[in-house]
Amino acid sequence: MNPLTTAPITANTQDKQSKIAFSQNIDSSYLLQGVLEGFMDGILILTEQGELVHANQSARQICTQLSEEKDKNNSLPHEIWRVCESLIESRDIFPNQKIAIESEIHKDDSVSLRVRARWLKLEDMKYPCLLVSLEDRHQSLQTIVNNDAHQYSLTPRESEVWLLYRANYSYKEIGDKLFISLNTVKKHMKNIHAKRKATCDSEM
Repeated sequence: MNPLTTAPITANTQDKQSKIAFSQNIDSSYLLQGVLEGFMDGILILTEQGELVHANQSARQICTQLSEEKDKNNSLPHEIWRVCESLIESRDIFPNQKIAIESEIHKDDSVSLRVRARWLKLEDMKYPCLLVSLEDRHQSLQTIVNNDAHQYSLTPRESEVWLLYRANYSYKEIGDKLFISLNTVKKHMKNIHAKRKATCDSEM
């Protein structure tokens, strides 16, 4: 076979392979982005240097909430980065173990987060990245209570009482918060427990 005719074929094959690999990387990137955007929790992917690889919409909103007015342009609030630093430091202490660092962040009454950082190895990244999940405790609790309200047919007022109860408010605190008496709170809680029991009994 004439060697001159094989060169273009080899180059063409390599070119096709490069295009396929490039296409697969793009597809993987879009797939990853689509999956992350589907999470209710905030998801951040960072390098060890704190450079942002990806953040879903929930994470961007949470970071904006945490950032001070003067720090709005910073990509990562320092409270979250401190958790990431703890994970990086733990690698030297536990080099052969898969470690996850978890912490909670509270800021005023508007922000209550559970932050969890762990290592993530991506195929197209030379070094492992940090995968950070940000759980908005208020949003998670609201979702749980909404599901309970639907499942147990709670009234709007019972749902309000149940939300505060699930948030670890005492009966007195619930009454103060909703401007109702302690006896009224007890009556609502009695009704809620009765509805939950009736639903559970019917499902047995």
